[in-house]
Amino acid sequence: MKKFLSFLLIFLLSITTFSSPLSVFADSKDVSISSPNSVVLDYDTGKVLYEKNGNKKVYPASTTKIWTAYLVIKNVKNLDAPVEIDKDLYVDGSSMYLEKGEIFTVRELLQGLLIHSSNDAAEVLAEYTSGSIANFVKLMNKEAKSIGANNTHFNNPHGLPDKNHYTTAYDMALIARESMHNKIIREIVSTKSITFEKSDTAKSRCFTTRTFFNTNKFLTSTEKIEYKGKLVDIKYDIVDGIKTGYTDDAGRCLLSSAVKNGMRVITAVFKDYGTQVYIDSRTLIDYAFDTYRTETVIKKTDYTKSKRVLFTKEKELLYEPEYNYKVVLERGESLSDNYHTEVNLDYNLPVKKGDTVGTLDVYDGKKLEKSINLIAKNDLTSIFGFISENTTQKYLIRLALALITLFILFIISKIFKKTKNKKRRR
Repeated sequence: MKKFLSFLLIFLLSITTFSSPLSVFADSKDVSISSPNSVVLDYDTGKVLYEKNGNKKVYPASTTKIWTAYLVIKNVKNLDAPVEIDKDLYVDGSSMYLEKGEIFTVRELLQGLLIHSSNDAAEVLAEYTSGSIANFVKLMNKEAKSIGANNTHFNNPHGLPDKNHYTTAYDMALIARESMHNKIIREIVSTKSITFEKSDTAKSRCFTTRTFFNTNKFLTSTEKIEYKGKLVDIKYDIVDGIKTGYTDDAGRCLLSSAVKNGMRVITAVFKDYGTQVYIDSRTLIDYAFDTYRTETVIKKTDYTKSKRVLFTKEKELLYEPEYNYKVVLERGESLSDNYHTEVNLDYNLPVKKGDTVGTLDVYDGKKLEKSINLIAKNDLTSIFGFISENTTQKYLIRLALALITLFILFIISKIFKKTKNKKRRR
């Protein structure tokens, strides 16, 4: 019987806990929170600073919408394009109460999606982006896998309850980090409120002006919580997003972004309750900033260089690293003195501004720590038009060899003629 129970326990753990490359940067056992599933990432490096059952299966609820918004922005070229609501929508939960005939821009629907957590906006945006919700869900899963969120499966664009719609705290932290790379996302999730004027296009015209406040209490709330023995505001000035979520099965969920002293962290807290989700999130945010710091090893502007390139119209190639490179250090830990770099240019003509033209390899001693793409800051075209640089070099070498050969033959011919003329004279 004991063996059977042991086997059953292992089986249950195996179906709710996934494997991933998650590894904690340092010991974080001193952190005490109620959430059973939480992760903290350093935004710049992606390092895991804290995790508690970070690979265990959870339901994401409305935190799903951060990924929906990110993929809409990534795939829709014109965010100011008008979208007409062409049918009556009946979606459970939070809603903009979109009516048939109303017209909103993609950007406005994104604001409704992230600020008010509107489920109807999620469905409209998914269909607008991919033609159908089913196609958009395929996109969500494909893109999640591409950033390493391997233990996530989305089944809708809003996060309403679905057994086949699940993730992990670690995966959602990755998704939040990727989404916050986008400037428009950062702007919307930090917005405290949005107002939409009364629509003149809706058939019923029953709505007055609609004002929605951000569901994230870190941004707006005047409520108090007990934190480290004191009553403090839930509102926390260093937090600038990201997304709340709640269903009965998922519990209280919160993705947060906070910035302090030039360092940004991402927290993912799941299966929490009430305002405790804010207490736990703040605990993790403060733990990260109190325990770690970041140092810039490679600053883009310091490595902006140029290289003379023969037989091109522009004469030289300008390039720089794709991003600043930072490392995470524990408080009191010193930055290594052994960092050095190597530039490896590798490209073919023509080059367009923004193309990858090589790598900047960052070494800590003999260990290769990071390869950063080098990005072209200008166009570069061959004077031979369509001929690539490698082809041009081969052409020039062959031309030079041919000229040298002709010159040698010419000299030999001259010597031969002189010798022949001497013999004739004799």
